[in-house]
Amino acid sequence: MAEFSDFRSLKVLDRFRHVIERTGADYDVLRLILRVKFQMDQRRVPTVLSNNYGNKKQKEGNLYLRSLWLYVLMGLIMVPFIVWDTGHYMLQMSIVTAMLMFMIMTSMVSDFSSVLLDIRDRNIIMTKPVNARTIGMARAIHAGIYLLLLTGSLSILPLVATLVRYGIGFFLLFAVALILINMLILVTTSLVYLFMMKFLDGEKLKDMINMVQILLSVGIAVGYQLVIRSFSIIDFNMVFTPAWWQLFLPPMWYAAVFEWVFGGGGNSWLYVFSGLAVVVPIISLMIYVKLMPSFELYLEKMAHAGQTSGRRRGGLDRIMARMFCRTREEQACFRLSANMMRNEREFKLKVYPSIGLSLVLPYIFWFTFMQDSSWAELRESALFYTLYIMLFVVVTVVMMLKYSGHYKAFWTFRAAPLANDHVLYSGTLKAFLCNMFMPVFMINAVVFLWAFGLRIVPDIVIILLTGTALIPLTSKLLLRKPPFSESFSMAQQSDGWLVLLALPVLGLFAGIHFYVQSLPAGIWIYIALLIIANAMLWTLLYPVKSARKVTAH
Repeated sequence: MAEFSDFRSLKVLDRFRHVIERTGADYDVLRLILRVKFQMDQRRVPTVLSNNYGNKKQKEGNLYLRSLWLYVLMGLIMVPFIVWDTGHYMLQMSIVTAMLMFMIMTSMVSDFSSVLLDIRDRNIIMTKPVNARTIGMARAIHAGIYLLLLTGSLSILPLVATLVRYGIGFFLLFAVALILINMLILVTTSLVYLFMMKFLDGEKLKDMINMVQILLSVGIAVGYQLVIRSFSIIDFNMVFTPAWWQLFLPPMWYAAVFEWVFGGGGNSWLYVFSGLAVVVPIISLMIYVKLMPSFELYLEKMAHAGQTSGRRRGGLDRIMARMFCRTREEQACFRLSANMMRNEREFKLKVYPSIGLSLVLPYIFWFTFMQDSSWAELRESALFYTLYIMLFVVVTVVMMLKYSGHYKAFWTFRAAPLANDHVLYSGTLKAFLCNMFMPVFMINAVVFLWAFGLRIVPDIVIILLTGTALIPLTSKLLLRKPPFSESFSMAQQSDGWLVLLALPVLGLFAGIHFYVQSLPAGIWIYIALLIIANAMLWTLLYPVKSARKVTAH
């Protein structure tokens, strides 16, 4: 295990001692705090390696540093866009910076938000004569160093490609842009948390931070589409079309710098974007340094948890459990599962982004269609089939139902007098259906009916019945462990390929749906078949028996 004095990052940080001291932080104390934090990081398993180290004895050393080679491989994705000879730097670098920011922000949400919002060390450090600015600066530098390592790993191959393809000038500009991007991500994320902590406290604050992380994941994915759609093809050439809403897309800012410097200049839009790329991170950093003591003060609210609001849903959960569950044991599993899905923050952070994406992705296809068509043409089109995209959420969520942040409590189910595990599976799946799938589906269904008219009511029913039939079927195929019985550290990152396998399956269902519409009364026969299939799948795959009956027998 490396000694404290061996941390190279601290030796590099020593060169900036005077800059840090000018912010009002005590550098010697800050350095000591960072030394301890880096030593404790030897035990932290990064998300990207959680599947490899879940069942293995951890070796000495920083596992995060050992995971960086995976990010190097991920950086290969960006190399083709670097060497792509389009003569249009705005297009190339918009895509590259968008991909970089997506990967960095995803890692920020999964690995570094807990670093920025860590309150565990306050009981030790704040009892000593240490000012809040020093603690806040140590917290920011701690996360910032790892973000720089992450960014360096992701961008090492793209940086080499820029050096070989465009020369030293392009390489240096790209390196400066990466530093500004990291500064923007770290500081703006901290400022958002600070703003929320000022007005919220206790459980509400934790719930809101969790919601911001979820919306951030959804927003970044949707932002991809907006960046690509900032360009249009005219006479087989990519043409950039400036618009006011692009001012809110940071990837466009940094791409504009390359277009301005290496693309032969440009118009006023490029100058504005380039100015934002530099000014916004610097101003954000100045504001954050000024408000750093307030950040530490408001962070204290995180330690004080208030009453949870989940109890308000207890009555509704009981009503739905009685409606959809056949035994008292299944009703109890339904209520417990609904409570965990609604209140467990780690579960929500892992699952809710996919639900949010399923809510908004169908409308991206609308946006593409409307670029060359009218609203009247949209209403008469067959784009309502894009609602099948929502069914991806069945696969993604069902795979995650076996994980929980409180997995050690699963022994209570083994101690309970359950007839078999079927009641736990069926109760959990029905809780997912009632509390997660149906509300999101109905929101989209209302919007689709408004857009396409009442003519698609049978089609909406078919898609809904297809989704409800897929829930027990997907569970039987993918949910090999009982719900909430494993730690999230065991989550297999490679499970993502199973979502890709769902693509042809959903395409097959959409094809069958399209075909039966051409048959006389075909759509009504298909609805009847789906109702029968639902009844059989829910009843036969997870037969539920009362524990009391089994005991009496």
